[in-house]
Amino acid sequence: MLAGCASLPAERVAGPPQPGPNQHRLISVPAGTYLVGAVHHPVNPRRNARLKRFRIADAETTNEQFARFVEATGYVTDAERHGHGLVSSEGMLDWAWNNARGADWRAPFGPDGPKARDLPDHPVTQISGADAAAYCKWIGGRLPKLDEWEVAARSGSLARWPWGNQFDPGRANVWNGTDHRHNTREDGWVYTAPVRSYAPNAWGLYDVIGNVFEYCSDLPPHYQSVDATRLICGRGGSWWCSAGTCDFFNLEEIGTMDRHGSLANQGFRVVFDN
Repeated sequence: MLAGCASLPAERVAGPPQPGPNQHRLISVPAGTYLVGAVHHPVNPRRNARLKRFRIADAETTNEQFARFVEATGYVTDAERHGHGLVSSEGMLDWAWNNARGADWRAPFGPDGPKARDLPDHPVTQISGADAAAYCKWIGGRLPKLDEWEVAARSGSLARWPWGNQFDPGRANVWNGTDHRHNTREDGWVYTAPVRSYAPNAWGLYDVIGNVFEYCSDLPPHYQSVDATRLICGRGGSWWCSAGTCDFFNLEEIGTMDRHGSLANQGFRVVFDN
């Protein structure tokens, strides 16, 4: 079938906070053929994507959820091993990022910045694509594929954003302002916002636009297989994205980064196959 805009039920999975999908609220996406991409887009052209049924978390993985993983496994992230992560903050020039010593998921802006323990419902950041994949494996899931992420994020829409073809700053957490020297706070936040702070899309997914870039497991077809060992894709844009810098806060663009790199605007959500 060619999927349209029909509503999909959320699976509200109850249970104790332990490994498995019951740690996440899940949206079930039926098997089918869905339209993805954009007309004449060089990386993500309009096409049919045939997908098997999957379930996807309605929200980005939080600091609290990632902390449970670390507590249970003793996992050490790439940023912790490297001793630093990339940080951008208000007042810096556009495109400027600092390699901040001591920045990791516990202190995503460095030792003097906000702590993850004080922001349990914010999306976890300063985790690499490899770290995100490790969490997903522990919980019994995986990272979404590019087309899976896009189908769920579009929720039946063929527009540039889930709500239409005109951006609405009240619907997503991106950078507000002419440059990164000052954020006008039009959407209520400068950096990450708690998950589910904005209205969900038509299928019940939150923050598919903005807040944090979300890792996906595969690469667009024009990449070589060897690239998969060093690169990972991100979708949806983040709190840092603005029209004058990285305007990837939409349903069409596909960004890439180092699979073991860590930034203060990168996160993920989990997919389950059954």
